[in-house]
Amino acid sequence: MGTAGDQRAELKTRLIDLLEPVILDHGAELVDLELAGALGNCTVRLLVHKDPGSTVHLCAQISREVGDLLDIHELVPGRYRIEVTSPGFDRPLKSDRDFARACSRMVKVVQPSGRTINGRLVEWETESISLETPKGNEKIMRQEIAKITIEVEF
Repeated sequence: MGTAGDQRAELKTRLIDLLEPVILDHGAELVDLELAGALGNCTVRLLVHKDPGSTVHLCAQISREVGDLLDIHELVPGRYRIEVTSPGFDRPLKSDRDFARACSRMVKVVQPSGRTINGRLVEWETESISLETPKGNEKIMRQEIAKITIEVEF
């Protein structure tokens, strides 16, 4: 038998494979799936994005369908709760899909040194990003980013 971490990782992969098609059927994208708490009494949190925005109605529909699927397939051991939510602006960008969604948006980059750079994300690659800042374009290596989040524009 594997470790608890291995079991969680395997469960997460199996849940994504099972649940992602439901989310895609609603014209949305599964940004992340989190398992919070101990297995046997955990929360399955689905972070869902849809342009122009995820609504409460969409999250409720997905939650019902996901609940039915989990009941049928019995993948999650013991008791569990389902949360379907939007990733929110304060969630740091991590994956290539996050960067693709944030392209042309204003972002805030915090570097390990504490330096903060605000600008419009104009390009991203595996190794770097490019921001349009008041001082001109600035290329930042992704390994030099401690945290990057989308900034709200009014």
